[in-house]
Amino acid sequence: MTSSDRTAFDAEGYARQAAALLDLPLDPAHLPGVAANLRLAAQMAALVASRTLAPEDEPAPVFVAGRDTP
Repeated sequence: MTSSDRTAFDAEGYARQAAALLDLPLDPAHLPGVAANLRLAAQMAALVASRTLAPEDEPAPVFVAGRDTP
């Protein structure tokens, strides 16, 4: 999916709505920083989502403290 296939990500709108849903106070002075971090996270997620995985690709093992690695 390319950016032309979807609407632009409204980071500030998302931050406001998520904060309201979580009943989390969001100081308006903090909104620009929160939105910048959400935009960065969206860019990183897009890079991961754009990667095509082959059937033989496997997820990384799950770390469990105190367990020997395989």
